[in-house]
Amino acid sequence: MFISDKVSSMTKLQPNTVIRAALDLLNEVGVDGLTTRKLAERLGVQQPALYWHFRNKRALLDALAEAMLAENHTHSVPRADDDWRSFLIGNARSFRQALLAYRDGARIHAGTRPGAPQMETADAQLRFSARRVFRPGTPSMR
Repeated sequence: MFISDKVSSMTKLQPNTVIRAALDLLNEVGVDGLTTRKLAERLGVQQPALYWHFRNKRALLDALAEAMLAENHTHSVPRADDDWRSFLIGNARSFRQALLAYRDGARIHAGTRPGAPQMETADAQLRFSARRVFRPGTPSMR
């Protein structure tokens, strides 16, 4: 393979393509079997091509966790008309569903660092809780 071929394969490989292939591979082999070598083989590239898009395996796993939530966690941000009980229940169910959508999804998520989208979501949840839940006169959560 010539250097120009390597550059061409790296430019054709997009982060979303890598993430999709990694999620598919995760469902087949689980987190313990998910290696960058296997992922590169799946994508038909050399292993270093993955590091063009993801600095290391940890960064790839962080991206997988973010993709899982973006794809499956549909009730993470409170709506204006949500009452706090409905939101908390809906959020918990949605989060659980997102973790169960992929094999070892909870293990992937548990070991990751939150990115900007997750921090914005957490901020919205805290603001909602401060306004609706943690205020004088709010009925208890019984």
